[in-house]
Amino acid sequence: MTTLPAQYDSFLAFSAIFFCMGFAMFFLRKAAKGEIGPGYWTTSFFLNSAGFLFWAATVTSQPWLFYVIGEALHMLGFITLLCGAYRFTGNDFRRSHFLVLGGFVIAWSGAICLLPQHRLESFLLLMVLRAVLFLGASRLIFTHTTEKPLAGRRLTAGGLLAWGIYVLAFPFIWKFPFLVPMALGFLVGFHVLVVLGLVVMIVDRMRLRAEVSEQQVKILEGCLPICSYCKKIRDEDDHWNQIEMYIRDHSEAEFTHSICPNCAKEHFPELTLQPH
Repeated sequence: MTTLPAQYDSFLAFSAIFFCMGFAMFFLRKAAKGEIGPGYWTTSFFLNSAGFLFWAATVTSQPWLFYVIGEALHMLGFITLLCGAYRFTGNDFRRSHFLVLGGFVIAWSGAICLLPQHRLESFLLLMVLRAVLFLGASRLIFTHTTEKPLAGRRLTAGGLLAWGIYVLAFPFIWKFPFLVPMALGFLVGFHVLVVLGLVVMIVDRMRLRAEVSEQQVKILEGCLPICSYCKKIRDEDDHWNQIEMYIRDHSEAEFTHSICPNCAKEHFPELTLQPH
């Protein structure tokens, strides 16, 4: 016997869909070099693809083994997605995070241990754990970043929020078989919303960086007030800065100091090499 209905034969199709999503994220990671999130998200969707593949096999042979492996791959994929969102928002992992993760893994393992004798309770607990991940990721994306572009954040967080609510509601939808096909469609739809949101988040960040670079170029292209004697530059706050400091703060240029031949002759004549 298996805990999954016959409709889950369609998980083979879901596996292909998530594989394509992971493949798209792989190329997004190539395009958005230097961004941490896409690497996590690529791994996440490939893990979910493998999870659906194992779930599709539960209706044919060794149902418990295939179901548990698929569940583990899905949960690992969801955790990886959450870690990618957390790192993308500029946060670093702390010891407390690993403690929380350890507690989560223990709870998940307990739910799996309940599966043989308490199938319904195990299934409900697994659904709650997934909902916690999605709702937590949604809150994190909304609150743990100060970037002004909101389109990508809203779409991603909204998709995760809807995904979390869907997971909680699915056991009730299960009671109405005619709604199950539509519910499975929403399952993929929420994943697509999250993927599009992640892409827009990266686009928003790249656009913001381009705007900042353009502003810096405009500052350097304009008329700069410079002291006729000490050569300091006055900034927009009416402060006078060394020219090197001003250019470094308003561009990506770096300075290395040397001495030209004329100044070497004037200030260090004893060190100037004389021709033989």
